[in-house]
Amino acid sequence: MTTEIDIVLDWELRDALERNANLDVLRTILVKYREKGFGSESVNELLSAMRNCVAEDIEGRILELMDIVSGFCAPNMRIW
Repeated sequence: MTTEIDIVLDWELRDALERNANLDVLRTILVKYREKGFGSESVNELLSAMRNCVAEDIEGRILELMDIVSGFCAPNMRIW
């Protein structure tokens, strides 16, 4: 993956995905991106780039996160 927006958070997110962390943990990491001032477009681009080099099960989780980032989720899951 060549796209990075915050090296520490990017690694935290990759690690959580590889550990098959639950959705609440992954959402918390996304909130950290927002708190650091990153917009949904930047995070969505990062997730899109991550999709290209992962196993199918991890890609499914990334797609779930992309839905959350874009606001296509339950109101209580929205971040931006």
